[in-house]
Amino acid sequence: MKATITEKTERGTTGRRRHSVVSVPTTVLGLLLLLLPAATGCVSVQDEPKAEKKRPNVLMVMTDDQWLESMRVMSETRKLLGDEGVTFDRYHPSSPLCCPSRSTYLSGQFAHNNGVRHNSAPQGGYDKLNEKKTLPVWMQKAGYVTSHIGKYPNGYGVKDPKHVPPGWDEWRGAIDPTTYRMWGYQLNENGKLHTYGKPSEEDPKLYQTDVYRDKGVDFIKRKAEGDKPFFLSLAFLAPHSEILPNEEKVNSGDTPESGPPPHPGVGAAPRPAPRHKGTFANARLPENPAYNESDMRDKPLFLQQRPNLDSETTERITESYRGRLESLLAVDEAVAKLMSTLKSTGQLDNTYVLFAADNGFFFGEHRVPTGKFLPHGASGQVPMLLRGPGIDAGQHSKELTSNVDLAATISDIGDADPDLALDGRSLLPYGRDPRKSSGRPVLQEIAEGARRTPVAPPGPGKPPAGGPPNDDVSAGRAAAAGDLDMDGPASPTPQSPGKKRKVGKGEELSAAYEAIRIGDYLYVRYNAGGRELYDLATDPHELTSRHNDPRYKKVRAFLDQRLDKLQGCVGEECREEIPQPPEPE
Repeated sequence: MKATITEKTERGTTGRRRHSVVSVPTTVLGLLLLLLPAATGCVSVQDEPKAEKKRPNVLMVMTDDQWLESMRVMSETRKLLGDEGVTFDRYHPSSPLCCPSRSTYLSGQFAHNNGVRHNSAPQGGYDKLNEKKTLPVWMQKAGYVTSHIGKYPNGYGVKDPKHVPPGWDEWRGAIDPTTYRMWGYQLNENGKLHTYGKPSEEDPKLYQTDVYRDKGVDFIKRKAEGDKPFFLSLAFLAPHSEILPNEEKVNSGDTPESGPPPHPGVGAAPRPAPRHKGTFANARLPENPAYNESDMRDKPLFLQQRPNLDSETTERITESYRGRLESLLAVDEAVAKLMSTLKSTGQLDNTYVLFAADNGFFFGEHRVPTGKFLPHGASGQVPMLLRGPGIDAGQHSKELTSNVDLAATISDIGDADPDLALDGRSLLPYGRDPRKSSGRPVLQEIAEGARRTPVAPPGPGKPPAGGPPNDDVSAGRAAAAGDLDMDGPASPTPQSPGKKRKVGKGEELSAAYEAIRIGDYLYVRYNAGGRELYDLATDPHELTSRHNDPRYKKVRAFLDQRLDKLQGCVGEECREEIPQPPEPE
């Protein structure tokens, strides 16, 4: 009779499969076990203690306003994360705006569930987020040492600069509004405030990106030898513009004595590290058919009314584009330094590293000279890379994914137990098998969008039962008027001087929306009544909306129905798979 010992097929950290099957006669096996202790002088195999493997660490790196095309200048990040892990090619922020996006990262919930719909009150800001039910709290309870460095949801520190959010063992959060300065920023470091440099003095030693990098490296070195795994969240400002003292908005456009400015506002680039200044002085804007789009009749009213981008505006956009690229070079170096530190401390093979942006950015696409907010590819699709144990090198996933999946993914890695219903799902199965796909749609929403109960129309009267108050429509209206940045005072409105904006019959101008992505389709419903439907397989630059095309009538009806079900979804409802849309006729 034979006893067979079989080791199951498993996947190691390198992604290689190991197979081992050994068949040994029972009598021989027993004799070997008896002789082994006498021959070696060791304790018996049964008495030998098993070394418990430390759970994997997590490093989350997030950039601000980084658009997808910009990854071309981040060679180290692509090499160390993309080439050694998986790139999610279809990753979309649920709300393409800083505070709502970061709040979704921390809560694992869409804006309509976590309550953070905008960067500031009344619809959003940090104070809207229930900080006691967030990812760091769950990871800390799961036994992780947690640390955050850098930017937090907008408005953090305004009311109480010394407040340390729950869940973070080590806290180095940037205090608003100094968050938006590459020099002269203030950090709350475990309850104590420290200011780094002056806004007007470009000291290379105090450049914000480099300081955050060094603090991250120090944390990894100190915690590498500990018994507990660590979760480090590192949030860089780049390539977001700076907001300096006494400046409402840098390079916002000409400001005549009266009337709207003749040129649309363009958000200036942040100052790059001195060593990188001028690196892309001759860079040109990417060739994109959507730039200064010639025919906007298929777009909603607020986009139709945007003027053509003249040569001076194009020059401003190009200048901003170059500087923002330069600011990313320091981030790329920071990623390389963090990875080398993980390697030198022996933690690289046991660490999951995630890299993503909170939202993208417009550079003239669809005549939008600057900003985010809208679901179009310019701001509504961003980089996302994942490396770690069990993730094969150099893979690409075509699965539709979203920042609502980040908290679920990191909780899955840490075996943490969220104390609320997560709207997203773990990306680990799709990272480990990039061929894996599903029929889950991705919801995108902003401001007053995706509410089951509609926003009250302007004017006197009570709002619908359960609906938002009458004044809770400011964000959508400001966006329609031109402010797609939402970082300060509204950007100049795009109408010509001396002319009033034309409002469509029965239509209130608003850019608030809910949108659904499934298959190759992007379908957008604006609160004001506008619609957009893009078949991205044939129209990747979103040049022709098919919402009124008779051939896409069944497609639109299908997407309308599915979007109705996503409005106000909670938890599992948000993750349900749906059939593929019908083909156009």
